[in-house]
Amino acid sequence: MFKKRKSRSLSLKKPKRKNRTLLWSIAVIFVILLSFLIYGTILYNDLYDSKTAGFHSTKEHIINQTSIVEIFDVELFHGAEAYHVVYGINDQDEEKIIFLPLEGKERSITTVDVSSILSKEQVVDVWQSECNTCTFIDVAPALIDEKALWEIAYRNEQNSYALAYYAMDDAAKYEQLLFKSMFN
Repeated sequence: MFKKRKSRSLSLKKPKRKNRTLLWSIAVIFVILLSFLIYGTILYNDLYDSKTAGFHSTKEHIINQTSIVEIFDVELFHGAEAYHVVYGINDQDEEKIIFLPLEGKERSITTVDVSSILSKEQVVDVWQSECNTCTFIDVAPALIDEKALWEIAYRNEQNSYALAYYAMDDAAKYEQLLFKSMFN
């Protein structure tokens, strides 16, 4: 007589396995990317700190040991010896470039008066007239064999990295280094 009906119970559907796998995959990828970002930030900060290590003590040393009263910038130069290169003004408002060696007990300071040398722009113009097909990268002060020089980094027509050194006072070419690439 009466048909028995199947009772339907309300049940929560379990998420499909594909959806759960997709969520876990996204979460794992997110964690990995976040880890790489954190690692990259820490690595960058460590490298930057090692590059600028000792700049504060160099500034203090220069101000205490010389007539420099204001320092604009400090850079690092690596030649046969490593130097901190300090840009500053002395008590007579003269701009100076100071080379402070990082090694040795008696660190002799080499000072260059900016008014008696060619500017960066002038030495780059001299270099450009000699190598007009080269690609300029950077110019920075250098000290090699107790001689104050401008170091010009560039790529030549064969796309090799090169460094050219010019005397700060008359732009006479001192030395040129060419680096050949091992891999293309």
